[in-house]
Amino acid sequence: MFSFGEIPTFKKSRGGAERYRPYEYEFPSPSRNNEVNDGMPYKSHQNKKSLSRLTLSSEKSSNSKGPLSDLEEEFIFAAEFGDIPTVKRLLEEHPNFNVDFNDILGRTPLRLAVGNEHLEVVELLLDRSNAASIHEALLQAISAGHEQIAETILKHPKYKDVKRENKRFGETDYFFNTTSEDSPFSSDITPLILAAERNQFEIVQLLLLRGETIRKPHHYYCNCQECSNKLVFDQLRLAKTRLNAYRGLASSAYISLSSNDPILTAFELARELRCVAKVEKYYKSDYLALADQLSEYVVRLLDKVRGHDELEKLLNKKKREPDDETYEQLSRLKLAIHYSEKKFVAHASCQQKLVSIWYNDLRAMERSNWFFRSLMVFGVTSVYPLLAILYIFAPHSKVGRFLQYPCIKFIGHAMSFVTFLIMILISSAEGTTDLSRMSSFPGPYRHYLWYKNHSRLTLPEDFVVRTCRPEVIQIGLSLWIIGMLWQEIKQVFSEGLYDYFDSLYNYLDVAVLTLYLSSFTLKYVCIWKVNVALQYFEAREPWEKLLVSDQTAAKQMYWIIADRFYWDSLDPHNIAEGLFAIANVISFTRVSYILPANEMFGPMQISIARMMTDIIKFLAIFLVILVAFMVGLHNLYWYYPKQVREKVEFMKNNITVRAEEAFGIPDKTVRTVFWSLFGRGDATIVELDEFEHIFTQYVGYWIFGAYNWCSVIVLLNMLIAMMSRSFELIQEDSDTEWKFARSKLYMDYIKSGATLPIPFNMIPTPKSVWKLCSKFSRCFCKGEAGEMRPHPGRIKDVELYATSPTTTNSGWDDGRSAHQANGIKRFRERMQTTNGFVRSDSEPNLFEEKLTYKRVMKRIVKRYIFDMQRENDSNDDFDEVKQDISSFRYEILNHLQSREDESQDCREKINKMEQKMTHLIHQQTVLLNKLGQTNTADVYQNGGHANDVHRSRDKSEDDTGLAAPLLTESAYSSLDEPSLEDELLQQLSMSRNQYLEDIPEEEATSQREDRRLKVRVRSDSQDTNTSPRLSRQQSLDDENYSTDDIIVHVMNENDVKNAFDAKL
Repeated sequence: MFSFGEIPTFKKSRGGAERYRPYEYEFPSPSRNNEVNDGMPYKSHQNKKSLSRLTLSSEKSSNSKGPLSDLEEEFIFAAEFGDIPTVKRLLEEHPNFNVDFNDILGRTPLRLAVGNEHLEVVELLLDRSNAASIHEALLQAISAGHEQIAETILKHPKYKDVKRENKRFGETDYFFNTTSEDSPFSSDITPLILAAERNQFEIVQLLLLRGETIRKPHHYYCNCQECSNKLVFDQLRLAKTRLNAYRGLASSAYISLSSNDPILTAFELARELRCVAKVEKYYKSDYLALADQLSEYVVRLLDKVRGHDELEKLLNKKKREPDDETYEQLSRLKLAIHYSEKKFVAHASCQQKLVSIWYNDLRAMERSNWFFRSLMVFGVTSVYPLLAILYIFAPHSKVGRFLQYPCIKFIGHAMSFVTFLIMILISSAEGTTDLSRMSSFPGPYRHYLWYKNHSRLTLPEDFVVRTCRPEVIQIGLSLWIIGMLWQEIKQVFSEGLYDYFDSLYNYLDVAVLTLYLSSFTLKYVCIWKVNVALQYFEAREPWEKLLVSDQTAAKQMYWIIADRFYWDSLDPHNIAEGLFAIANVISFTRVSYILPANEMFGPMQISIARMMTDIIKFLAIFLVILVAFMVGLHNLYWYYPKQVREKVEFMKNNITVRAEEAFGIPDKTVRTVFWSLFGRGDATIVELDEFEHIFTQYVGYWIFGAYNWCSVIVLLNMLIAMMSRSFELIQEDSDTEWKFARSKLYMDYIKSGATLPIPFNMIPTPKSVWKLCSKFSRCFCKGEAGEMRPHPGRIKDVELYATSPTTTNSGWDDGRSAHQANGIKRFRERMQTTNGFVRSDSEPNLFEEKLTYKRVMKRIVKRYIFDMQRENDSNDDFDEVKQDISSFRYEILNHLQSREDESQDCREKINKMEQKMTHLIHQQTVLLNKLGQTNTADVYQNGGHANDVHRSRDKSEDDTGLAAPLLTESAYSSLDEPSLEDELLQQLSMSRNQYLEDIPEEEATSQREDRRLKVRVRSDSQDTNTSPRLSRQQSLDDENYSTDDIIVHVMNENDVKNAFDAKL
């Protein structure tokens, strides 16, 4: 507790409002140091804020010419804390006051009012603010989510005029605009982009109704004049502008309210963002995050589907136009697979629909156990050839419909592929069982014996000739390969070349077909060559030419001999077998195509496929290291091979070193380096034996050791780590990955066509013949196709979104005019209905209309917005509670500040009263002392009664400031005893009453309640011999005397009378 002398005084600055008035601290003067104690002066919480603000604003801000004036300080403080009366008073008192000044942080009063959500203050400041400040305030309101303030700014005439002028002059591109350096928003950020980024549905809707749109950025490689100018102007700003535009376009609020088909828009935009991420590497993570955001948005839309009918319309929509009611089975799901929207495809609704189509009427097979499924698969496989024959002749029968079930089609194609693999195994197991000898051909064999007898060479009696006829297994494989070729041709024709090569398995199919066709073509060429050669040697003349080494006869004899020792290294048969071996390997890997159908093997197969990417990356790095060390080792040992040394040897020697065999020739070096990766190398292969080239040998040791360390320890472990990471990533999202892979497999068999597997697909059916004739007739006969009629029904429920005629990208134009939309209030009223629908009982045909895709999309989007609004409402309620708490906090602080100001004023008045009362007591003491020293006669003899009285009054007024003067010593002597007592009491009463009159009524009331001034007259009548000076000293030293409770000891009537009696 500080004494009154310790309390510093604060000078109040100019201004009217005392609640938010800044203060300047005035330290005690040195002359008063003896009266104050050491300690910090008392400051309130509000004073501390004022002092800190004053310190900040005293510096020069970036946009101001100097420090803020007191008026600007008071105004910006009132605007920030919502002091509406002060703002109104200052605006009225200063009509030309500029409200667009900034503080040290670059904030205008309008921005501070918007940031603290003071709507009334914002309304007062909008008329005085310029266009730039209003634009910044709008962005601030949207960023903070203050929807009412944003709507107020958007509806203000000043903002409307600015937008109208910009449109009239064509200023719609904000790229070249410049903003203040204190602005937290870049120049290309529009209110619609910012609202879309924040998913402010109501603000986005309001801006769309006013004709606002987000311009889609040009392609990255666009070379138009506009893009060229922007690229030259600022490349970084162009990249950020593109990113900000895509952020707005990828907003769920913007797509929901502006797109006719939100799902299709999200699919295409996500694909575009992934393509842009591949080009703009520096913002790759941002673009991929936006693409994932769109995928999540589509999944949330799919969550709002409630019934089978809505799901049918959603997944079967084919064309882009929402009014075009053209449907194809799972067309939209096929598009999702094409765009790799895995979360959408793996959604429970899509999977339920997909599985129901997969099994069709065989739902018992779906719910059965593995044993029943195995029995059913075995039964279908056993009778499938018979069922296929029946389908050829009666495709529309029950058997035909049964074979068209997707699961039955899958069983048939899987059975066909397994049969093909079995034939490959049989072909490999046969080996050399079917061998033909020369004696099997009587004509050529008879002439061969003649040639043997006349030839100088030692020839066998009989020998094995090459295969001259195809084997049965080869014919079967050939049929399957032709069937595979026909199947792929039909697939390319139906899907298109681009979509066909979108799948990795189609690349494998093309590779397998190319290898098989090349292999069997070469084999059949060899068979044809053998038959031609045997026919050539039917006569004696070719054998006679062979005796004289005729080249033609020798070439024909080459195709007869089966001994491969005499074959050329590039013999067609050798090449055919090599291609056949490679094709067989790929064919067995093609089994992985059907593995995703099983829940156990599907995720494993996906993990292996993902690891292949890591292996390719590893091979790219490993190839660099392999070539580097291969070149180094070959350059080190190039001299030591014999074919090189013999050209420069001084004396011939027969030295062979181990390094020569390992690194002497480039192909040997490659083999040595490669197989050493798997531990097949020896450390001593770098030694030079008889060549005493120690340095070369040590360098060889070092290079070969470094290679093994890099390749085995570093690269192989890195490959293991990469594959482990890929496996973990797959396992984290294994269910989604497996369902997506299974859906791709299912879709291949759900689509129409390709009912019969290989080789039944090569048999022409009546249905295929009819389709072929129909296509030819449409090509040559120009018949007019009937135009599609639009759906006659209209949606009778009240639309959620009212569109404006100026809206270029507004969603779902239902023919209503823009005046029907009344801003956010109308939006909220609609959202308070059942999922955005307003039921109309006056429309009896409302629920009898045909369900369309457009109507389904409206329903889904309304439900989505309803849920989003419900989440936002809960968040808004929390924000309102926080705002109320903050407002209550400022009210309490203001109340405490006002009470503290009143307490300060009371302290000052009490100090003055203390001085007055002290002076009064002093005068009383002097009077009593004089009464003991002088008499009344002396006073009258001096003749100074009147003058002394007046001088005493003047002196009292100068010293104490009392309106009621006090009597001097001589004046008291001029009065008799009763008059002296009355005069003294009258003076005391007048002084007290005058002081109380100076205090305002409310402060006097507060003073009486909080700090009562106690003036009591202490009676010492019991001890009449006590000295007056002693009584005064006791009163001054009374321990009850304090700053809060002033007790003034004044002598009463008996004290005065006793004093006079004792003196006389």
